[in-house]
Amino acid sequence: MAKTHDLAEIIGTQRFGAFQLRIVILCGLVQFLDGFDTQALAYAAPALREAWHVTPPQLGLAFSFGAYGTGIGSVLLSPLADIFGRKRVVIGAVILFGLLTLATVALTSIDQLLILRPLTGFGLGAALPLTFVIANEFAPARFRARMVAIMACGFAIGAACGGLLQSVMAPAFGWQGIFLIGGIVPLLLAVALALFLPESVRFLATRPGTSDRIARILKQMNPALAFSPGDEFALPAESKKTGLRPARLFADGRAVMTMLLWITYLVCLISLNTLNNWLPEALSMLGLARDEAVRTTTLFQFGGIAGVLLFGIAADRIGYARVLVLAFLGLAVFVAAIGSIGPSTALLALAVAGTGFCLVGANNMLNAYTATLYPTDIRSTAVGWGGSFGRFVGGLGPFFGGILLHEMPLNTVFFIFAVPALCGALAVLALQRLRLTPPQLFSAKAEAGI
Repeated sequence: MAKTHDLAEIIGTQRFGAFQLRIVILCGLVQFLDGFDTQALAYAAPALREAWHVTPPQLGLAFSFGAYGTGIGSVLLSPLADIFGRKRVVIGAVILFGLLTLATVALTSIDQLLILRPLTGFGLGAALPLTFVIANEFAPARFRARMVAIMACGFAIGAACGGLLQSVMAPAFGWQGIFLIGGIVPLLLAVALALFLPESVRFLATRPGTSDRIARILKQMNPALAFSPGDEFALPAESKKTGLRPARLFADGRAVMTMLLWITYLVCLISLNTLNNWLPEALSMLGLARDEAVRTTTLFQFGGIAGVLLFGIAADRIGYARVLVLAFLGLAVFVAAIGSIGPSTALLALAVAGTGFCLVGANNMLNAYTATLYPTDIRSTAVGWGGSFGRFVGGLGPFFGGILLHEMPLNTVFFIFAVPALCGALAVLALQRLRLTPPQLFSAKAEAGI
């Protein structure tokens, strides 16, 4: 006799095994690309300034335009993943990013870069938030935060590798070398995603006639699972609703929750965009030699890797919201310290690593947290649009950061840079206090740990 199975219960009760590891690796490689691209232009900037004779404000515009392109990509492409599937959109986004990154090698002026940079960001606009959605949707309940955290380490690893790669390739290939590698790798990854990344079974459950496909994917996850012909799969805890998906982010009591989450996204991304792009230059202004400043900046990424892993463990125990509050408070302290401790290499290294620990860790926890708060059929839209808002407004960070660094003392500038972190802590505290979890998700509070 045919049965209807609860997909959330099946996935949530599984052990972490080879299938989940495959998800972590593939999504982690997409994260790697985003981290690599985020830092590629910053590491290539000194060589570009020399080759094209451009000014810091011009480079600041290029940094900001890249963030805007990613934001636009998230707005336009993330809802498509709730319509056509996670896998198709991720693969298409990665291919587009790879081709446009390769095209960067042929550029000869800052004006051309200002045109191509937002288009390149557009390619990864949906891919990054979708990795959090996919990882969440296949994660066992007991290991959800840790599984997402391990996957998200790809971002910091990619960002750190960009600096190391640029130092090796620049003498032989100039500034173009980092973009040559950054274009070839995504095209290879797209092939691997097409072959090995499964479609989200939670997404398939929202589509008719997909039961056989769902059963095959679940048996890949656990060959011991047994289903009969005609069995159906559903998400009974989630009501089926229609309507424009972005508008539903503000429906059914979600409006205040969504606005608080968007504020938190803004805090993360304005800080991440500004510090990723200007930290090497700021450390040079503090008195470090340029090579030493670049090496010290890589500690930001290595600190981020530690933050992502430790925050993931902590989130499984005390919840995403509490971890985010602690991360933002720590971030404010470390950022303020960078501008106040002088040219001491050891102390600056500690402050930079602490900043990366808190900021990169908080950024990844926020994406994972958001994915637990919305129904399956608008989950990609929720994560994508939240990130887009942060990138749109936060994209101004590198531009105004360059102006502040030029006009004001460094200690004052870094105190200003610390203010958004305090705002983020307040936003998450308000979200936790109001208990605004959507009523449609019976387990959302348990999943989020609040």
